[in-house]
Amino acid sequence: MLPEPEICERARLSRDPRFDGRFIVGVLTTGIYCRPVCPARIPAEDNVRYFQTPAAAQEAGFRPCLRCRPETARRLPEWTLTSQTVIRGLRLIDAGFLDDRDLDALARELALSTRHLNRLFNAELGASPKSLAKVRRVQLAKRLIDHSPLPFADVALRAGYRSVRRFNDEIRTTYGRAPRILRARTLRGRPPGRKTGAARSPAQDEAADGLAAGDQLLQLTLPVREPYHADWVFDFLRQRGLPGLEEVEGHTYRRRLVATEGAGECPGWLQVSWVAGALHLAVPAEAVTDLGALLQRVRRLFDLDADPHALEAVLGADRQLRTAVAADPGLRVPGAWDGFETAVRAVLGQQVSVARATALATQMCERFGAGGFPDPAALAEADVVSLGMPGRRAAAIQTLARAVLDGDLILDESVDPLQLRERLCAIPGIGPWTAGYVGMRVARDPDAFPDNDWVVLKVLEKTAAGARTLAEAWRPWRAYAVMYLWRTEQLRRNR
Repeated sequence: MLPEPEICERARLSRDPRFDGRFIVGVLTTGIYCRPVCPARIPAEDNVRYFQTPAAAQEAGFRPCLRCRPETARRLPEWTLTSQTVIRGLRLIDAGFLDDRDLDALARELALSTRHLNRLFNAELGASPKSLAKVRRVQLAKRLIDHSPLPFADVALRAGYRSVRRFNDEIRTTYGRAPRILRARTLRGRPPGRKTGAARSPAQDEAADGLAAGDQLLQLTLPVREPYHADWVFDFLRQRGLPGLEEVEGHTYRRRLVATEGAGECPGWLQVSWVAGALHLAVPAEAVTDLGALLQRVRRLFDLDADPHALEAVLGADRQLRTAVAADPGLRVPGAWDGFETAVRAVLGQQVSVARATALATQMCERFGAGGFPDPAALAEADVVSLGMPGRRAAAIQTLARAVLDGDLILDESVDPLQLRERLCAIPGIGPWTAGYVGMRVARDPDAFPDNDWVVLKVLEKTAAGARTLAEAWRPWRAYAVMYLWRTEQLRRNR
């Protein structure tokens, strides 16, 4: 929900970075909307209006500020929304659902009427789903105009536009300038010596290290709410990295991109680096056709939409967790690059160590994959038991793959977490731990809780029932509490 006007006023007057992304400031005298941290002269309170999203501000007739650049703001925290349906709808929109489908399709996906869907979004966000999708495309296009040397036809394609004409029209309508004027404005602020693209900082140069020489790179800085425990996130991904598919060295994560499902061709590697207190993305331009969907995967993997202040206000007040939270602020729940991949690996990891589960996943890629992780069609008929695992677990993987192929099981962040848990537990060989783990990483459920996790039980010195009772005080952030418990055990082992 939009913060109270008094809170918004104090936040913008102090330029409090904690509220960046929580609301938008529309200035009546200029017709411009800004982030609360905008460095421009602060307008009088009588001359401003507050909106929850840029889309709501644009629907009210305001245009984005070219100084504070609202497209670079942190994202609206999901916990501020009261409707799980709106959260799921926003995730679909962010993944580009409305780029090639209409509003009726989105309503069907969420099991609502189109009219009720519009009503929910307007009540929660002050804007319609179509407006939110339009602003998403415009903002992504603006970032590519500013930070890439791509021709405008390529910018339009990667931002989700179906035609260059529509791209040009929306940029002109939103910013009051043609794309070439916006790029020229960016280039005027670039240090001498740069002839193409936008200015790159030393941090961005370092983020591009290791990518193939000669690649035309798309490089973006990803907004992060601090504190952000980069050591935890990158170490988590390093322990679970699949050789040949993922590489993690220090604070740099690389992922091999596959051109098409099941194809062995590698168009390039995506790279994300934590440098100078920020996350920097670098990816070969030719490897990306839908940058919005790719950014959604990266945000999910690195849990960039979390609000550490909100969750730590709850967990830091708990007697069991307060010491761990104070010692390691900013822990995240690393998400899933691919929901099916993570779900299969969760089944592989049942009752075995992370190292053993990773070894089994590596063998699975080598035997049944084609340059990447095997897809549902490959695993539905594969001789999974030949990897040296129990037959019941192998059968569970095959059943999981068939359910995905048949459309009976959806493994992405748009799914309802409770329904996902029920459907996973209905598969023989899949239990509560796997369902909880998939809920945390795939469904991005901040309250998912694998109550029978052996580390959780060990640290808490409780039974599963006792852990569930104790964890009631951690709602709705039980998934983050699990990270702190895992971190506690990790530190014990390293002593």
